[in-house]
Amino acid sequence: MSKKRIILIVITGMAVIAVAIAAYLRWQLKQGRQTPPPAGVSVLIEKVALASELPQGFIVWSSNRSGNHDILKMKLPEREITSLTNHPNAEYFPRISPDGRYVVFARAQKQWVPHRNMALWDIILLDLESGEERLLAKNGNTPTWSTDGSKVYYQRKVTAFAEVDIKTGREQILFASGKGDVKKSVALQTPGYSTKTNKMAVTLRHGQRMIALLDLNGKLKEISDGCQLTWSKNSDFLYYVDHGGKMKNAFYLYDPETEKSTKWLDLPGEYSHEYFPKLSNDEKYLVLGASKGGHEHDSADYEIFLWQVGTAADTAMRLTFHTGNDNWPDIYLTK
Repeated sequence: MSKKRIILIVITGMAVIAVAIAAYLRWQLKQGRQTPPPAGVSVLIEKVALASELPQGFIVWSSNRSGNHDILKMKLPEREITSLTNHPNAEYFPRISPDGRYVVFARAQKQWVPHRNMALWDIILLDLESGEERLLAKNGNTPTWSTDGSKVYYQRKVTAFAEVDIKTGREQILFASGKGDVKKSVALQTPGYSTKTNKMAVTLRHGQRMIALLDLNGKLKEISDGCQLTWSKNSDFLYYVDHGGKMKNAFYLYDPETEKSTKWLDLPGEYSHEYFPKLSNDEKYLVLGASKGGHEHDSADYEIFLWQVGTAADTAMRLTFHTGNDNWPDIYLTK
């Protein structure tokens, strides 16, 4: 065999190996972090808005500052933080009931499950007054409430959309991938449902990539390539995360009547990689998470911010000061 032929074989082999390594790294990234992230430490609070500037109510979110991810609560305006859960398994995506009495959230089926793994979670209902917990649904993720608080909607086994009745515990599959415009095996991420429009707001992944409005017959209305599409309280608009901000991300509003999107919020400071937008029950405030550029939802140093809707972006107030991971906040205001 000639020397030239040997060199060609070596180069070809190295190229194949490089492609294989790149494919493995991409696959590994999609699996998410395989071990819990470091708990982090508290940092010096330099510029904190006065308590009198904050509304009255509370915020809940997921944080690993005590080790694994538990659900925390911050009382407003005092900023007092307490832990609502203390469980060895990771927990995230807390959502407050319309009356402020309950919190529903996802709990991992083992000690650590990365957010990118959407399957190994259960839905837990927590009574804020008594502290009692109840398993609401097995194999469920990213729960949201019905407007009247009687049902919880959720992602079931990755590719289905389901509801469970709070009182009876009766579960029902409302939609599953493979129907209508939705391809089989497509993941239905962070689904929320509007009984007013009879449409789901959903992020599609694993075979189709988009955020869309989806009716229960499978008819799609694509909105963008963003994520975390969320209905407003009265279903008159939606909001979501997309590219186009200072640090890649920004929040957008979508009008289902005009089918137009407009940029809503892009933080101007060093924390401008925004995710997890959630309007308060009176829709006067938006709570969110933002990092300095770290992306992974369950391990990057996201801090919780509160923004009064309609004010300048630079008035958003930072509420947490910790190098650990704080994610998926929700807010309930009493005044």
